[in-house]
Amino acid sequence: MKLKTSAKGGSASGEKNLKLKTEKGIIALPAVLLIGGIIAEIGVVGLVVSYFLIQSSFGIKSSIETSVAAQAGIQDALIKIIRDKDFTSAPYNLSAGNWLTEVTVCRDTCVGSGKYEITSLGKVKNKQSKFRAIIEVNAANSEVNVESLEEIAI
Repeated sequence: MKLKTSAKGGSASGEKNLKLKTEKGIIALPAVLLIGGIIAEIGVVGLVVSYFLIQSSFGIKSSIETSVAAQAGIQDALIKIIRDKDFTSAPYNLSAGNWLTEVTVCRDTCVGSGKYEITSLGKVKNKQSKFRAIIEVNAANSEVNVESLEEIAI
């Protein structure tokens, strides 16, 4: 009889162990889902942060390129004025690579007699920079001086 009692006791204890294992499994499922959700959220936040960092670096690069393009337009007009002291023009464009510059040269009427105003608008993608230079040409010795060079807010 002792053998039968232990079999029954073993059977009752087996059911108890099975119930405990089932309860542990039920508790483990939400924990695994919670940890997995946290890991996925950290991954998504990492992707969003890296996206914005990349976009800001491209924006800085484009801003620098627009400034360089606008300054190149000023330099181009300055060379034309040095070669031809009577140079004036309607707006003209320069382009190289993915940038475009619109240059306007105004003589005498914009800033005074013997002076030129050069305005240059540099464009790269959706960014723009505008520079203005005032150039003075000495009529006696044909010396060309840059009075001012400034960036203009658009």
